[in-house]
Amino acid sequence: MYSDTPSVNILTSLLVAHGVTHVVVCPGSRNAALVHNFNACPDLACVPATDERSAGFIALGLTQQTGRPAAVCVTSGSALLNVLPAAAEATYQHQGIIVISADRPAAWIGQLDGQTMPQPGALGSFVARSVSLPAVTDDESHWHCNRLVNEALIVACRRERPSVHINVPLAEPLFSFTTPQLPEERCITHIYQDDELLFDAFLSRLMSAKRPMVVIGQTDGRLIPDDYLAELMETHVVLYDCVSVEGMPPALTDDMIDMMSEHRKRALPDFVVYFGGNTVSKRLRQFLRELPTESVVAMVTPDGELNDVSRHTRYVIEGDEYEVVKSVFMALFNTPPQPSFYQTWQDLREHAEDDLDGQCQAYSPRLAVKLLEEQLADSEAPVYYANSTVVRLANRYAAHHCRCNRGLNGIEGSISTAVGAALAAQEDEDGLVYCVTGDLSFFYDSNALWNNAPANLRILLINDGGGSIFQSLPGLSASPAAGTFVCGRHTRTAEHLCRDHGITYLCATDEASLRTSLDALHTPKTTAPILVEVISPTSSRLLRTAPPLPL
Repeated sequence: MYSDTPSVNILTSLLVAHGVTHVVVCPGSRNAALVHNFNACPDLACVPATDERSAGFIALGLTQQTGRPAAVCVTSGSALLNVLPAAAEATYQHQGIIVISADRPAAWIGQLDGQTMPQPGALGSFVARSVSLPAVTDDESHWHCNRLVNEALIVACRRERPSVHINVPLAEPLFSFTTPQLPEERCITHIYQDDELLFDAFLSRLMSAKRPMVVIGQTDGRLIPDDYLAELMETHVVLYDCVSVEGMPPALTDDMIDMMSEHRKRALPDFVVYFGGNTVSKRLRQFLRELPTESVVAMVTPDGELNDVSRHTRYVIEGDEYEVVKSVFMALFNTPPQPSFYQTWQDLREHAEDDLDGQCQAYSPRLAVKLLEEQLADSEAPVYYANSTVVRLANRYAAHHCRCNRGLNGIEGSISTAVGAALAAQEDEDGLVYCVTGDLSFFYDSNALWNNAPANLRILLINDGGGSIFQSLPGLSASPAAGTFVCGRHTRTAEHLCRDHGITYLCATDEASLRTSLDALHTPKTTAPILVEVISPTSSRLLRTAPPLPL
């Protein structure tokens, strides 16, 4: 029988799955459930050691002899600190050990409870990864616990072989052992691109998929050869964002996923390969997280870090992303997917395109972005989008790679980043740099224009009098705080700010003035930056009071 504490069983199961064979166990009550499990598991050999200082070095010797990281399990409090010399020595030898510490619930730290101290991070820089497991109470906390253990054990087994620390807070009752067997936990496999045996096995597994899908998050636009991607999209399903690829049709990811409810069964992939960083589309992330448990996701990263955006990751591929992309694409070229799977997504795209054409008839922020992108169709100028509403519009209308601060998705720095690019592009023959922003992002970052605004900068400002993206949140409209405090409602325009900073200001309040202003936005070789402010029809309270400055 095993412990009735889920986190203890998850850890035990994954130690075995990642190839750990030996655990040095030290006396204690708080770690008794862990020791019980390790002793009950036939795949783990327990070695007793009373002194934690010695136990850590015994684990080091086991690691050196077996070629696999051994674990050492200690109770709470100062017992953990006694393992530090061994963990440090093992890290510097590249023969890392796995330090497993039992802990008291976080609520009792600093409350004069026995053997209680801040244990997460206690081993400092001498371990390459330190995780503290959550109490498992539902599916999300189970996934979180599973992911954290996988993260630590993947790092422990990497080529540089550092020590790692897994902290396990345990609440009473501690000594309940009625679980008949360990759970079958998701084990995430880390593969180096240059490990031909494992990498080829991964490609073979991919080629056996019936419904493979490629998902591309944020890149610098040069990750994937254009000809490879265009050819692959003729036969396979590829989902991407405007921040992902260069020279491809608009993403339309949100629209396709919104339309797939009646086709869901035929649209679900059985194997997903994910390249790049964050995605603009929240619906895409939700779609990946709602895949069936048997679906396999492979994350390709240059540093081997586990980014389990889908909650279904089974492989982490570490290597040169460009080379991995080519290998994956070549494998897929020789593996036609299930015809109904590919055709379902083709139909969804066609329906989304038809629907999009009917959504953009009247003057609106949507029309402003659409017209701008049509005018930039043949341009090679960099186009920066701020976060929130405008980058989601870009996902629908931009047929080129867009730049956006999607690392953390904040509104700060949107204008500043575009200013930096424009400063660097001043010497180019055309050298224009575009920035599309909403009003909150613009005013938040307007100091970027104070003394650095170069003349080759072009800004399209969508001003709807507040954060319009918040207005779509279900239930928020019922709150009296929604308008002023959440959405940041205001009556400010950019006119006087532009005057103060010497920026040419143009304003659009209807379709005719929008088209005229956008034509002027592309004027080359001006002596000042140009800003076009689009006053949303829903914000009639925003009034323009002065004529534009001359070009």
